[in-house]
Amino acid sequence: MLDEIDELIISALSKDSRQDSAELWDFLRGFGHEITQEEIESRISKLNEDGVIKGYSITVDPKKLPQRIIRTTLITFKVSQSLKKRTESLEKYLTDAPFVVFSGSTKGGLDWITIRAFPSVEIADEETDIFRNLFGDIIQTYQVYDFAPTKEVSLHALSYTQKEHKEFLKEWMPPFL
Repeated sequence: MLDEIDELIISALSKDSRQDSAELWDFLRGFGHEITQEEIESRISKLNEDGVIKGYSITVDPKKLPQRIIRTTLITFKVSQSLKKRTESLEKYLTDAPFVVFSGSTKGGLDWITIRAFPSVEIADEETDIFRNLFGDIIQTYQVYDFAPTKEVSLHALSYTQKEHKEFLKEWMPPFL
């Protein structure tokens, strides 16, 4: 079970996984936690052993790379006897595809949302055609939007803590609230 300190360590590492224990110690102090650098290192080791931290990755500045086409796809499915088996195939395809940034099922008016990145419109269109041919038997509606992000991709949004959330809102909240 993760405690608040573990959550803050994960949050900090998700922003920059190259931080050393001294930087993490300083970050934790800012949230009122006084623990040693050795304890921080021990906690990180345990998070690795427990599989909470699965790896470390880099963040690339997309402005310094050739322009990518970010394509968002919204799908609803047809009712079908084979829907469960076919959505398992769809999930495998999207899990294995190197161009998929994010993908998952939804509850509500849509059944599936996928965000993909391609080096050109031609490649994006080619993959869209292939995808629709592969899974057209279960697709009722297929909406595609090319997306122009205003913020770099960051998975930190999946690991920030309630304390960080409150601190952010405190900075932006008007004085009259």
